[in-house]
Amino acid sequence: MKARVIVVVLGLVACSSGTPPVASVSPSGTRSPSPTAAVISPSPTSNPTPTAAVSPVVSITMSCRLPVTWAVLDGQSVTTKAGFLNLRDHKLVEDVSAPAGSTFYDRAQARWLPTWRVAVSSDGRRYAYSEGSAFLATQGKLHVVDVVTGADRLIYDGGTVFTVLDFAADGIYLTPQAPEGRSRGLWIISPTGGTPRLINSSLEGPGVGGGAAWGLDFNAADPQPAPGGIEGPVNRVVHLDLGSGAIAHWFYRPGADLFLIGFDAGGRPLVSADFQQRNTKEIWLLQSATSATKLFTGTDDRSPWTLAAIDSYGMWFGGGVFPAGAVWLYAGGAMKLVATVKADSFAVAGGCIPV
Repeated sequence: MKARVIVVVLGLVACSSGTPPVASVSPSGTRSPSPTAAVISPSPTSNPTPTAAVSPVVSITMSCRLPVTWAVLDGQSVTTKAGFLNLRDHKLVEDVSAPAGSTFYDRAQARWLPTWRVAVSSDGRRYAYSEGSAFLATQGKLHVVDVVTGADRLIYDGGTVFTVLDFAADGIYLTPQAPEGRSRGLWIISPTGGTPRLINSSLEGPGVGGGAAWGLDFNAADPQPAPGGIEGPVNRVVHLDLGSGAIAHWFYRPGADLFLIGFDAGGRPLVSADFQQRNTKEIWLLQSATSATKLFTGTDDRSPWTLAAIDSYGMWFGGGVFPAGAVWLYAGGAMKLVATVKADSFAVAGGCIPV
């Protein structure tokens, strides 16, 4: 059987399936987005509703190539590819020099890495990866690799299988891998090794950004909870102060199942709110415990899924326009559908590189 053909359709069209966003984002990769429209202030008992006028969607042009990965099915075998989607001539080109298993393009070192963006140090010189399976109850290991030399150092070997959440300046943040469902708990370890230090044992679905830790929980006051998965829904965002350990609730969305999908350039959390009952997805940027801005509303099968990169163009998201994969860009106060790609397991693997 022949390998599946990959077709790319570029349009730089606005997302037509939902309400245009109401915040604007500076196109600088070094500054955090600053909303110019009024923000939404969700209360602990109310459903946040946009109060600002929607902003127009403006098409953009880009002379850059976007690192991406995808899978090719050939009979019963699956081959993962890595390469670049050129947003000037609309071509998808495989990088044959990319090692097998590449998932992120380290622009600082011009190399493909077999790990996610959050597991790479800010200077791009090191990355962390874990070994083991909580589902199979195998031993856990954690490695740090020098990108330039390839030197691989084992920094942890123990009974817990960890997932890397963030390779930060103060250490590598970890959460235990869950056999099923969401992970719980937050640890930190030095990149040089040692015993992981417990920060919080109960934080659910944790993430790290903006000098704080974040998680999710369920507010039982929800009058119509989402179905959720095997553990039920989560409808509230938890803020954990890394210094004091104090917990605060930042965002509550009744009827939704929430997911942390990344952090903006200022470390502020981006949250996806899924309403399965009506096939609706929202994306929110949280500015404070009382202020949040909705960036996107659409259907679950036509929406961004997770933040993949931030650069001078804006915030890049992987996602889908069923049945194809898609590239989304949030910039200038609007979420735009940049490209659709008919390929299996398509993903954005880094920021766009000028050409």
